[in-house]
Amino acid sequence: MPQFDTTFFSSQIFWTITSFIVLFVALDRYVLPHIAAILKKRTQLIENEIEEAHKKREEAETIKSEYTARLADIDQETKKMFAESEKRMSAQHNQMMDEWKTEMERRKRTFLEEAEVTRQQAIRDIRSQSAELVATATEQIIHQRVDKAEAQKALDESITELEKYKKN
Repeated sequence: MPQFDTTFFSSQIFWTITSFIVLFVALDRYVLPHIAAILKKRTQLIENEIEEAHKKREEAETIKSEYTARLADIDQETKKMFAESEKRMSAQHNQMMDEWKTEMERRKRTFLEEAEVTRQQAIRDIRSQSAELVATATEQIIHQRVDKAEAQKALDESITELEKYKKN
């Protein structure tokens, strides 16, 4: 085998070392700096993306906390509005009940006044008719003519006595 021939060892070692040095210099000057730049650029890009992701996360957390605070404010406002609405409805209900009670009291007084007027009118009608009946009945019993005014006077006295007796 020619590579194991000792006469060629020195030239092979020379060319191997030369090739290695040339390859090393070429890699060191051109390829490795280019690869290092790409790796550095990629590392920087990844760090930027991670930093941007952290910023976005912080923004999201901020927005989330603002949203949560806003929801809490809206919830409080809603509760406040419901409470105010309930108070207004209660006040309106109480006002309507008071108005209704006032109207019912007014109607009751009106009814009682009308009933009293009607009662007084009925008593007057009964008294006037009773006076005529008493006069007619007295005439038939005693066979004498009785004056209507006298019958009315006797009837009034009887009613007065009856009312006194009723009060006691």
